[in-house]
Amino acid sequence: MKHFLPLLLTAFIYLSSPVFALEIGVVDLNEALNQSEAGIRSKNILERRGRRKQQEFKLEESELRKLADDLRNNPLLTAKAKASKEQELIARQQQLREQVRKVEQEMRLEERRLTEVIFQELKTVIRSISIKEKLDLVLEKNAAQIILYMKEDTTDMTQKVIDAYNSLKQSGGGWCWI
Repeated sequence: MKHFLPLLLTAFIYLSSPVFALEIGVVDLNEALNQSEAGIRSKNILERRGRRKQQEFKLEESELRKLADDLRNNPLLTAKAKASKEQELIARQQQLREQVRKVEQEMRLEERRLTEVIFQELKTVIRSISIKEKLDLVLEKNAAQIILYMKEDTTDMTQKVIDAYNSLKQSGGGWCWI
């Protein structure tokens, strides 16, 4: 026990010295995803598809409203014809709801797929920048906010990552920083 205390004190002094300080970087992945050219392009593609599908659904919806109005305002329909039109209306409404649900699911899957590809590429960029700048640890900026106190300052690498990723994509994708 006599020898343990001096050893512990020596270790504490050495590890708390600036020589052993960690270099910590942070990256806001949401910002990098949303502000990178690939992220903006992906978002625009998804928004265009969404608007196009929404227009198609609005046309179908207006046809269904017209069918419902005809059904309500046509006193000449027999009970059998009216029941048949009501069944047709209900079936088409259900079909429209199913189409909307299916398109929403497809859009979510496509967004996830595009985001995952960009995220994997961003991780490669982050790793390369971290090695180049000799960082010991890189945290996601929003996750880093969970840490209430940190002795060392952090380096926000978000803009560097966005710039490096954009230049990677413009150069054709060949990555070679190391």
